[in-house]
Amino acid sequence: MGRGVIPESHVVSVGQWQKDAAGVMADIRRALTCQAVIVRSSARGEDSAQSSMAGMFDSVPDVPLGDDAALFRAVEHVVASYARVRDVLPDDQILIQPMLGDISMSGVVFTQDLNSGAPYYIINYDDVSGRFDSITAGNGDINRTLVVRRDFASSLTSTRFRKLLDAVAEIESLTGCTGLDIEFIVTRDETIFIVQIRPMAVSQNWNRTISRTINGVLDGVKAFVSGRMRPVYGALGPRSIFGIMPDWNPVEMLGAAPRRLAVSLYGHLITDSVWAEARARMGYRDMSHRPLMVSLGGRQYIDVRESFNSFLPRDVSPELGEALVASWLDRLAAHPELHDKVEFEVAVTVHTPDFATHVAPKLLPGLTRAQRDAFEEALLRLTRGIVASGSPLLSRNLELVERLDALHCRFPDVDDGAASRLLFIRALLEDCREHGTRPFSVVARCAFIAESMLRGLVNRGALAPERAQAFRASVRTILSEFLDDLNRLREGRLGEEAVLARYGHLRPSSYDILSLRYDQRPRGPGDGPKTAAHGGPRPDFALSPREDADIGAILAESGYGLDAAALFSFMRRAITGREYAKFKFSRHLSNSIELVAAWGEGLGLSREELAHLDIRDILACANGVPCEGGLEDHLRELAARNAEAFRITQALRLPFLITDASDVDVVPLLKLRPNFITTRAVQAPLVLLTGRELKLPELRSRIVLVEGADPGFDWIFGHRIAGLITKYGGANSHMAIRCAELELPAAIGCGEQLFTKFCQAAEVKLDCASEQILVL
Repeated sequence: MGRGVIPESHVVSVGQWQKDAAGVMADIRRALTCQAVIVRSSARGEDSAQSSMAGMFDSVPDVPLGDDAALFRAVEHVVASYARVRDVLPDDQILIQPMLGDISMSGVVFTQDLNSGAPYYIINYDDVSGRFDSITAGNGDINRTLVVRRDFASSLTSTRFRKLLDAVAEIESLTGCTGLDIEFIVTRDETIFIVQIRPMAVSQNWNRTISRTINGVLDGVKAFVSGRMRPVYGALGPRSIFGIMPDWNPVEMLGAAPRRLAVSLYGHLITDSVWAEARARMGYRDMSHRPLMVSLGGRQYIDVRESFNSFLPRDVSPELGEALVASWLDRLAAHPELHDKVEFEVAVTVHTPDFATHVAPKLLPGLTRAQRDAFEEALLRLTRGIVASGSPLLSRNLELVERLDALHCRFPDVDDGAASRLLFIRALLEDCREHGTRPFSVVARCAFIAESMLRGLVNRGALAPERAQAFRASVRTILSEFLDDLNRLREGRLGEEAVLARYGHLRPSSYDILSLRYDQRPRGPGDGPKTAAHGGPRPDFALSPREDADIGAILAESGYGLDAAALFSFMRRAITGREYAKFKFSRHLSNSIELVAAWGEGLGLSREELAHLDIRDILACANGVPCEGGLEDHLRELAARNAEAFRITQALRLPFLITDASDVDVVPLLKLRPNFITTRAVQAPLVLLTGRELKLPELRSRIVLVEGADPGFDWIFGHRIAGLITKYGGANSHMAIRCAELELPAAIGCGEQLFTKFCQAAEVKLDCASEQILVL
């Protein structure tokens, strides 16, 4: 090799060792000139194209070459590890290599994506510990991952990674194989040592068509992103940033690779226009009829520039708005770890008591004094119009949500005919927009404002952090009612039919037709353990006289137009109302999905096929028939094409935040800082839930892992779980509110890399006070 170094090696067979161990050790000392060696396994069948057997056999590091007893024990240990798996064979081998020192980085490179064979280099590395085996052994919390698109290694800015991939490319050329698992060590002078190479045994399972298609898809994604890295009509700001978690959090609600029906329902009900219409009604800049969510190879991203525009007060001048949006985009690009906290840590969306002391210095540093004053005045007018005593905004939108019941009551009367079902689905979805998701969007924004106000009072010293948490825990939402009903069901004071009549429409993954509702599961929601669920009355909360006086003075100083009691009433109603409105509109959504399933069944289409159809294509069937072929064949062909596109979406590796077109080529999987809920600590076994389980595992006293949790997962709180960890979710997301209400230890939004690590663990300690999750 010219671009990497293969260490000196001495290979001996088990037969040779067993026949003359002393002679073999003498041969090793003559062959190797070093102080210490590593004794590695190289058994027959190991590292073959059919089976890698990675990790099945042992290696022994740091063996002094001059110590015969230590060397003997090390070789015997490796041979014994063969015997744990199968009979030891005379032609099994042992590999002895010098121990390398001065290590700056070590790890493993997969030259294709392990699951799909997609054209990526996947580099799992440790550049912290100085150890050679931390990645292969899975030791510690230092594992990092870098995903690099093949043929785009030149996009790397790090010289050591470029040198590493140059060496990998040379190995591929020499071996004629592009499906390799390569163990490497990089020393501080950036010398690349290749210590092990094996074929990737899973390559036989790859879909070659998908892997060939991906490059074309990624080129299209890069072109789209490049086109948005400049000003666009109707939006302020010099460029876009795309994220999976800012604002309406598509990855939390839909998953990382959602199917077509779920995406189209989410867009129709929220992200196509409703999101902006609701904010415009509150006094924000009107961005109606401009989609918030974009599809990049089937993965859903929020256009953060559109989002930031929608957070500007309506009467902010274009020049000031341009400066604000540009500043917020720059802050997010500089601090990508804030991608799930943009409304608290990046953009300024509401005037809060700590505006002058905390918010402006931190989030508005580039504004002139005149610009800051103009923005504060506009923001204060906006905020006063929302929270002031006598403002009808919150009450009016909560009243709109109650109108959903009128159309729901007509659900049982829908005719079985295909046309009737489709027309009723359309009516349900339009009613859901008008009286569900649009008022919900307003109420949800009020809940964000409530949380911002609460944090502002803490920052001003008018309310202690533990008192703010006590207020959150005192808020009784629909979850508390649900858990109380579960307790009544378990005690025989409420029938299962009554429970399912109210909650049966809920499903994990609310937009997914493949996710079963509560009333479709073999076990009802009350079939859990017979101990009491989290529930009961919420702890009382009342401001002390001192708190009331301090907060009242701050509110009067700020000019919000309400006193302390009115503010806390607003915050309580907003938080409770958000969860209630979400619960109410989810019934329309769930019933619409079931009507789609019933309509599809009449055509002979399965739920799996329907999951790959756009809701617009489904509703169009009420207006006509295709020009060629029957309706069933037309839809089945469309579903098949979309299913193939979905498989490509699954194979794509894209970052959680895209700030430049080159981010498509180099994807670091960052370890994110989760949003820790409560200050409690708990140690417990882990259990992973997908939402599609037909038979539930034991959940009591377990820490539950879920990717992204919407209201359909609320049933888990009826099982006395010990804690919750989610892959996705923000500081004020659904599950963050739920866990705060129940004072349940939780880590919301830990990111892909940490979540994958926890899925492989048996037990963790979740310490929210110290903000740590320790694998035990």
